[in-house]
Amino acid sequence: MGGVGPGKAPDPGSIVVAESRWQAGILFGLLVSAFAVALARGVAGARSTAGQVGAAVFCGALVVAFTSGWIVIIRRPVRLEVTEDAVRFVQRNGHVSILSRQQGDELRFVKRHSGALSRVWTLGLTIAGTDTVMVLPGFFSPSVVRQACRARGWRFDD
Repeated sequence: MGGVGPGKAPDPGSIVVAESRWQAGILFGLLVSAFAVALARGVAGARSTAGQVGAAVFCGALVVAFTSGWIVIIRRPVRLEVTEDAVRFVQRNGHVSILSRQQGDELRFVKRHSGALSRVWTLGLTIAGTDTVMVLPGFFSPSVVRQACRARGWRFDD
């Protein structure tokens, strides 16, 4: 598996699908903007110094946290590498999940809950007839993933 991991180039001959930066930009941009406005309004509208400090600390911390997350997503996007033999999902920390053609060549999108009690659904990719699900957290377009996989000979169960 040479060529995969943090700071390494994708495998030669693979089609690389990176998460959508504009989707992440819209989400994080809205969050940063909302908390920046809340920061300004909270500090200006507080009736006491303690209220101003509380609003500044709370909203300021959230602005910094969301801005930091946005920078991490932009600088180190997760990626999907599609070859004739495998589909690899490379995470920000370098962890790699693999779907191998040895298990089959028919892919399917699935939706899974993020956790046992979660109401949040995440997109997953699986080989039809197997229990292995590659969870695609992040901002991936299913149509772009489908197009890349089909270009390398994978079929989709539509």
